[in-house]
Parts: sequence; structure tokens; C-alpha cells
Amino acid sequence: MTMKYMTGWMVALGMLLAMPVVAQAKLAVFDAQQVINDTNAAKRAVQTLTSKRDAAQGKINTLEKPLVEKQQKLREQQAVLAPDKFRQAQADFAKDLAKFRTDAQAIQADLDEDNLKMRKQIADAVRGVVEQIAKEKGYDAVLPKGMLFYASDKVPDISAEVLVRANKALDK
Repeated sequence: MTMKYMTGWMVALGMLLAMPVVAQAKLAVFDAQQVINDTNAAKRAVQTLTSKRDAAQGKINTLEKPLVEKQQKLREQQAVLAPDKFRQAQADFAKDLAKFRTDAQAIQADLDEDNLKMRKQIADAVRGVVEQIAKEKGYDAVLPKGMLFYASDKVPDISAEVLVRANKALDK
């Protein structure tokens, strides 16, 4: 037998041996994405991030406006400037453009960092609430609905309870 087939048989055997354990496990599910999106904290985060994004876009537009004007002026002067003066003006413009791009990337990085911090705070709170409910109710595992192909109606959905408790935890 080749190593590929032996590995396949070992995985299948492991799954068969684990089936009785899984069959006896007490499971619950929850809609992780919906819970996270429906928290009051997520709604506040969307508002905050939208305001920050709009302010950042305004700042980028303010930084960009002189560059656009400088580029237009450079195009107009191309025919009248000496070649060496035009090359120098182009080099100066390229430096200004590089600085603008660096500044714009820094602004975007700040927005991304704020977004990640807010999402992590919400996800951590939801994870803590799920663990708390699982321990209280004796669940061996709580699975996100998005990871399942099928769950029987007999498997409890704790989404509503997770949302209520997550809101309490995050609204402190």
C-alpha cells in the first residue's frame, strides 16, 4: 500500500472512532456574523468609522488639490520651459506626488487600524459571551452557523441570547 492510501485509511479510521464521541456531545449554534453586526457596538463603530473615513477623504482631497494644480501648470509650461528646467520641475512634482502617496497611505492605515481594533473588541466580547453560555448550559461545543452545512432543529440556536449578553458587555 502506498503512503497516500495508508494516510487515507488512518484518517477514515480516526473519524469512525470519533463518531460516538461526537454523537454524545451537547452542541449549540449561533449566527456569528449576524450577532457581531447587530451589536450596538458594531452600529456605533460603523458610524464612527464613516465619520473618520469622510474626514480622512477630506484631508486627502486637501492634500491632492495642490498636486492637481501643479500638474496642470507643469503641462502648460512644458512648451515654454527649457528642457533641463522642465525635467527639474517634473522631478519636483514626482517628489511631491510620492509624499502625497505616503501621506494618503498613512491616513488609510490609521483607518484600517481603527477598524481592526473595533472589530477585535466586538469579536472578543462575543467569544467571551459564547464561552460563558456554553459553560452555563453545559455545551461541549458551540459552532458558528456559517461553518455548518447542516444542523438539525434539535440543535439549539443561542444567537439571540449571545446578542443580548454581548450588548450588555460592550455597552458598559
